[in-house]
Amino acid sequence: MSRLAILSALWLGLCLLHPANAVHAVIGTPVAQAEMPSVEGAKIKILREAEINVLVFFRPNQERSLGALKELAQCQKNFAGKSVQWTAIASASASADSAAAPIRAAGFAAPVLLDNDDALYGSLGLALHPVVVIVNRERKLAAFEPFRAVNYCEVVSAHLRHLLREIGDEELRQILDPPKATQGGEDQVAKSYRAFAEVLLKSGNLEKALDNVRKSIDKDPKVASAQALLGQILAAQGNCAEAIQAFDRALVLDAASAAATEGLERCKTPR
Repeated sequence: MSRLAILSALWLGLCLLHPANAVHAVIGTPVAQAEMPSVEGAKIKILREAEINVLVFFRPNQERSLGALKELAQCQKNFAGKSVQWTAIASASASADSAAAPIRAAGFAAPVLLDNDDALYGSLGLALHPVVVIVNRERKLAAFEPFRAVNYCEVVSAHLRHLLREIGDEELRQILDPPKATQGGEDQVAKSYRAFAEVLLKSGNLEKALDNVRKSIDKDPKVASAQALLGQILAAQGNCAEAIQAFDRALVLDAASAAATEGLERCKTPR
């Protein structure tokens, strides 16, 4: 065996022994099927038959883990009936009762598995809790998402919708890298907020879509497409009174705005 091969083997061994010091496994790495004991005592496969498996590594009695589970419980509702399976995983060093408690408190609907000796956690090179690991239909790593205090559900949902081919690469990028006020001039920032609002509208996140389109309008109020988008979001919320005002503003700026014209017709047509 060459010296390079020996050093590589030693490094791999150190990473497996000390996962906290390892970089997480490379995206595209195959994930081997395995069984783990559940908190009820049954043996359950970590990967079930689905387009996507979402593995949620959490720590009992940790506020951040409970916060992540509560957000993910909301995310689950957006994927009801779709080929997405959710599994919660805690270290087997925790008792079954302590592992099950935050799942119940969060309303997170998933089997709870106990990872003996943190074997799966270590093999993935993870070093923090909580973290979401997304596995695609080829049973390869598709994404890692550690908990973030802002937009966690939106970010995880974006990865899932991308794998389900509901959004494209650019829409995914807009969600993973939302606009910042320091990027470019005011018009470019306004454009970025507007694009992000369009993505959020398509995903059904109307509150955040409304917030972003208003930020876009604050930066540049004379863009017809932004006013029309504001009208579409307000109409989707059932607020046609304000939506009509937004559509009217859009038509003042651009009399040929199809989005504003169609939006007005929908709002003014009795249901």
